[in-house]
Amino acid sequence: MEISLLLIAALLYLGLALGFVLIVDNLVGLVFRDPRTPLQLPSFDIGRALAASQKFYRK
Repeated sequence: MEISLLLIAALLYLGLALGFVLIVDNLVGLVFRDPRTPLQLPSFDIGRALAASQKFYRK
């Protein structure tokens, strides 16, 4: 009985600590904005790649 209660308390403590860290991180992110533009990943068109592979396969 004591072990399960201790386990529940530990999980609750870790959950609260993680929640607190996420809240503080978001608040700091609101105050100190990053002036750099976000990284734009190149868009990859799956349909175009599939059509090209099928065309290559038919040759």
